[in-house]
Amino acid sequence: MFVAPSAGGDVIRLPSATERGSRCNLADQDAKPPGNETKDDQFAVRVKVTPDQVEGLLRRGEFDFGDHPRITENPDGTGNLDLFLSRAQIERLRAEGYEVEIGLNLSARARERLGEIGQGDRFEGGKVPPRGLGRKIRGRVS
Repeated sequence: MFVAPSAGGDVIRLPSATERGSRCNLADQDAKPPGNETKDDQFAVRVKVTPDQVEGLLRRGEFDFGDHPRITENPDGTGNLDLFLSRAQIERLRAEGYEVEIGLNLSARARERLGEIGQGDRFEGGKVPPRGLGRKIRGRVS
């Protein structure tokens, strides 16, 4: 069973990713191989941990696990903790003996996707109304 510190300092049981029915952050099937990696890029990684190690990693406060920790339990009693880390953080964890699987370069993916964003004012200063499923209620757009 995996536990983590709560905001009040108590230790709480974490439901596994399978119990929550959520998918991991490691892969993005639509992503192209990363290119032009920079020093500060962030990666989706999976760290193999024991139940005792999870609490220590989360209490350190230096790792980004998103909105809540995601742990997938393994049959051998270990788990995979999904994190968002830089190369430097990955290397520090490996130096401490953690097994780290690197997934998608999230920063490279974001740079790639920025090309899809249009330029300019698509509403032409308010002359063109928005289109879509929203509706206007008493002067406000909802």
